[in-house]
This record gives sequence, C-alpha cells and structure tokens, in this order.
Amino acid sequence: MSGGVHSGDYLLEPMTFLKKLMTGQIALWCAFWLIGAPLTFLWLVSGTCTVVGCGIADPAIEGFLLALFALLSVILPFLSIAIWRSASKYPRQKWLQTLLVIGAKLCVTLFGIFALVGLAVLLYIAYYIFIYPALQHA
Repeated sequence: MSGGVHSGDYLLEPMTFLKKLMTGQIALWCAFWLIGAPLTFLWLVSGTCTVVGCGIADPAIEGFLLALFALLSVILPFLSIAIWRSASKYPRQKWLQTLLVIGAKLCVTLFGIFALVGLAVLLYIAYYIFIYPALQHA
C-alpha cells in the first residue's frame, strides 16, 4: 500500500494522470484540445508578450511572462510526444479520422520544435547575460 492514497475502495496512485498522458492512454480530443491547445496558446501569448512587450511596464509581470514561457518551452515537447502517442492510438476507420491524426501529429511536431527553439534561445540569452560575463570577470 506504499505510495497510494485510499479513497474508499479506490486506490489513487500518484502521477497516474501523467503516466496515462505520456503513454497515449488519454483520448486524442482531450489531450489535444483540453491540454495541448490551452498550453500552446499560453506559450504563444507569453512568448509574444515577452518579445514585444505588450505595453507592460511592470518588471514583475515581464518576469512572470518570461518564466511562464520558459516553463512551457520545457513542457510542450513532452506534451507533443504524449499527443503523438494518443494520435497513434486513435481509430482510423474513415479517411476523416486519418486526416485528423495526421493534422494532430503535424501540429504537435511543429509546436514541439518551436518550443525547443524557444528554449534554446532562452538558454543562449541566459548564457550571455549570466555565464559569459562571469567568465570574463573571473
């Protein structure tokens, strides 16, 4: 009984939802529209507002948006893999279902790559703001 929480007769194990998500056991519509689309939208908005500024002069809000962008840049590639696995398990009896699977896989592949590029840019900027100056003064 280690690692679980009892709720009546049902044993709730920690991280069950994440395990199901990463193995593709969550329905494609749920993984794509209820998890992937909102997180991708937040990633796009936070990245755009960080770059453009969106008229925000408060450094705390800018810092929050940058941290949100960085966090989502790490999460989105893993979420892309999870949605890809869900799409691979999606039934394809009709041509429209096959088209939905191809569209979902294409979408998560592109945004997963964009998130990795965004993360690489953040790491590059962090290197030249924090690490490079420290190495020059040492």
